[in-house]
Amino acid sequence: MLKLFVFVLFFLSLQCILFTNGLVVSQTSCPLPPKLKNNYDYDWKSRNNEWVNTKSKTDYLLLSLSWSPTFCASLPDRVRDNEFQCSRSDSFGLIVHGLWPQTSGSSSYRDQPRNCRNEQQLPTSLIKRFYCLMPDEDLMQAEWEKHGSCYFKTPMEYFTVIENLFNQLKIPDIRTMKQPTYKTIRDAFVSLNSPNLFYSAINVQMNQEGQLGEIRICYDLQYKFISCKQ
Repeated sequence: MLKLFVFVLFFLSLQCILFTNGLVVSQTSCPLPPKLKNNYDYDWKSRNNEWVNTKSKTDYLLLSLSWSPTFCASLPDRVRDNEFQCSRSDSFGLIVHGLWPQTSGSSSYRDQPRNCRNEQQLPTSLIKRFYCLMPDEDLMQAEWEKHGSCYFKTPMEYFTVIENLFNQLKIPDIRTMKQPTYKTIRDAFVSLNSPNLFYSAINVQMNQEGQLGEIRICYDLQYKFISCKQ
């Protein structure tokens, strides 16, 4: 019985990602922190660099995926040590940064919808449900209030759409790519998701050291790929 219990704990702690010919096939579970945070509510008014924009309408959506190894490497040691996402370097690769409502023809990022509603703290059950996608309670809360509230009625709707979009993507195994570049990463995504995904619908962002930072993919309001050059 004890051996069975240990095996179950070990199994649940694994990141269930399957790799086939350099392709990330699926991700159904991931490790959870020993204890989730109690207070992760978000208030844009307490942030010096935040603002509200409830006047701009949503014309399309932008899914932003963050590359965990680069994000974690950019943090000071004392901050990195407190980030569960960074304590398991083998467990998190591409995670969802957010799904952002966008306005066509905007001249500034301040013209995009933002902080449309002040929402309650997300329930623990929802945090656990979608933790594999966005492994941080503060990130989930902030993304829901900053962006999700500007188009979606409920957090469950917001995160379910994110989950569906992410799971529909065929994601290349970036860890096994030799010195990946903007071009090779974008080519791999377009090739794996052909013929639906096309080049103007995806933008790969590299940092100054040439390391992958984020991948951004644009969708219309029917969740079909659309050019990001709106």
